[in-house]
Amino acid sequence: MRGRIATIAAAAVTLARIGSVAATPPKPKDASGDPAARLIVKVKLDAEDASWTQKLEPSWQHNIITVEAMYSHAHPKAHRPDKGRVANAYLMWIIENYNNLPETLVFIPPRDTLEKHHFGFHNPLLNLKIPFIQESGFANLRCPTQKSQTTCNDKVLKPMQPPYELRTLEEKVPKSWHNLFGNDKEVPQQIATVLGNAFAVSKAQVRKRSVEEYLKYWTWLNNTIMDDDSSGLLMEYLWPTVFGKEAISCPEKAQCECDLYGRCDDI
Repeated sequence: MRGRIATIAAAAVTLARIGSVAATPPKPKDASGDPAARLIVKVKLDAEDASWTQKLEPSWQHNIITVEAMYSHAHPKAHRPDKGRVANAYLMWIIENYNNLPETLVFIPPRDTLEKHHFGFHNPLLNLKIPFIQESGFANLRCPTQKSQTTCNDKVLKPMQPPYELRTLEEKVPKSWHNLFGNDKEVPQQIATVLGNAFAVSKAQVRKRSVEEYLKYWTWLNNTIMDDDSSGLLMEYLWPTVFGKEAISCPEKAQCECDLYGRCDDI
């Protein structure tokens, strides 16, 4: 029995060491040349076709980042990336390219093959109102709707009053909030935004935070004891806060469609 316990203990130590090995922190590259005016950072799965980004040239340049699908072995139908890997890819790109940012930057996540109604980005990006992005600094590329899972009102975190079914995420928000934004920034009563990990941000807005701050976010993401999917989902809620918006960032649907894409018939 003692030998078995010793073996288990040794294995536990080994696993702990493996788990504690941190990824190498990204570093900003030196400034070089003239950055693109508009750039798409597209995160994709191995088998995902991202050739649509090429059809947006020359208006939009693009960087493609490939990530592995998670859970595909345990759940064959769940061919999607876990959200932590998406947030990690976004933060790494920002840190590494902090000195070479385009004027307008768009982040697009991998396609979720389980999504019932696929949101294509080709046409929306052709119609994206760049002056609005420059003026507002940040905008989700999906507008709220009352008939979809992206409705802000259906996706509200209440860190100070976590419901039982969401306790695993919401009860960890206060500590995570302070780790990310500092103890002097009060935890909001509610956090809400259009989920989807697809957004546009201006160079000026990105640079309102230092590269050290983005590195702090990346370090938290890579060291938190939260599972990858939960920590990535939390970042999905927090992108508006990272880029200067209020904790509740839910624009009215018709106004959002008009501001972002010039579809103003309902206003």
